[in-house]
Amino acid sequence: MVFFYYVCVFNIKTMDKQDKDRADRVIQIYQESGMNQRQFSDLIGVSQQLISAIINYSKKPNESVLFGIIDNIDSVDPLWLITGKKMKTVIEHDVPLSSEKTNPISFYLKDIVKERINKLADNILKERLSEIILNKISTLENLTGENNEKAPEI
Repeated sequence: MVFFYYVCVFNIKTMDKQDKDRADRVIQIYQESGMNQRQFSDLIGVSQQLISAIINYSKKPNESVLFGIIDNIDSVDPLWLITGKKMKTVIEHDVPLSSEKTNPISFYLKDIVKERINKLADNILKERLSEIILNKISTLENLTGENNEKAPEI
């Protein structure tokens, strides 16, 4: 028993804070599910041994565990599970109200895509404006050159 305690404490110390916090969130979800380890592992599609190792802090939660929880337990906020932050603390505005359920990850990704599209549009607009300005300068140079050729020499 002492050896088991030592292994758990040792692994907690070697696991970085972010991984330990993520393991704590997985453990919290597992405990709140009311299932045993076999049922929980079957639900999220991983081995019971992996769940046991996470509960004992001998392994950190990997992508299979995290995405298995996100995909199979609707009540879990994916952003909270992965980062520990609630959706409202990351996004400055609330998810729009609608009659249908909004997936927080989809909403967050839409914001990222919208932001990138706006940056791209700004860049395209700047490039187009640069082209227009260069064309006008070129036209002015041509007109100025033609006028200089037609002007009498003094």
